[in-house]
Amino acid sequence: MAPSVAVVGAGSVGGFFAAQARMAGNHVTLCVRTGFDKLIVETGGNEITVDAAVHTDPAEVSFHDWVLLAVKAHQTATTADWLAALCGPSTVVVVLQNGVEHRERVEPLAHGAEVLPAVVRYGGEAIEPGRVRHYTYGMLTVPDGEAGRRLVELFEESAAQVKLSGDLDQEAWSKLVTNVAANAIPAITLQRFPVFRRPEVADLAQALMMECIAVAGAVGVDVPAELARSEVERLSGLPDHVGSSMLYDRLAGRSLEYDALNGAVVRIGARHGVPAPLNRAMVALLGAISEGGGS
Repeated sequence: MAPSVAVVGAGSVGGFFAAQARMAGNHVTLCVRTGFDKLIVETGGNEITVDAAVHTDPAEVSFHDWVLLAVKAHQTATTADWLAALCGPSTVVVVLQNGVEHRERVEPLAHGAEVLPAVVRYGGEAIEPGRVRHYTYGMLTVPDGEAGRRLVELFEESAAQVKLSGDLDQEAWSKLVTNVAANAIPAITLQRFPVFRRPEVADLAQALMMECIAVAGAVGVDVPAELARSEVERLSGLPDHVGSSMLYDRLAGRSLEYDALNGAVVRIGARHGVPAPLNRAMVALLGAISEGGGS
């Protein structure tokens, strides 16, 4: 029998990986706050209509083999009822979120289920409930172990990639280095990635990233300083229509995920005596925007 996969949060990331899980032949259930009739994913010039039941009430679901937790990090607590309904003794919860604190956020809600942190490489946006537009990438990096190898098998007949890593902390911190600038600056400026072509913005982005690299080093994770320069160059070279998930959230009037990104750098840095004043400034600005409804 095909494995059962519940996707909690079928926005851009969740919708894309839900579509890939279904294409691989798995039974997929969508667990969402705002209901819709069908999930449609635009990718590669095609539209994929995902054959999956859509539920808005945790009372309608039961234990699944896999849970893909794809809500934003700051929304994790709102999934407690879903996880209570979906997590059995053999369930694996794959955390498709930003940041470096996956297990700390999710394990208290997982009812003993195994929690598998994932670093997500993905570009796209949710156009409306039930419609996702995928632009680029589609990869999950997870710890190399039994659950990780099973996740590779789960997606092996799809266009999604699953990479195994012997050092997920290094992968997660490297992505956080990118995200402290790639999410924050577009959200504050209301501009897509061409904003990084401005020299003064590129300098700010690189400085934000260097603070994150310093904090990573303080917790024993070696992220090369060169990453800051190369990532700013990469961001500036992306297509004009591509932006960040935090920008899309602001444009839609949603709350922002800044605490798991810039906030984590400030919070963890403070514990280790590493100042991060630029990231602290981003937290202040993004917090004011988020509390104001994202507008």
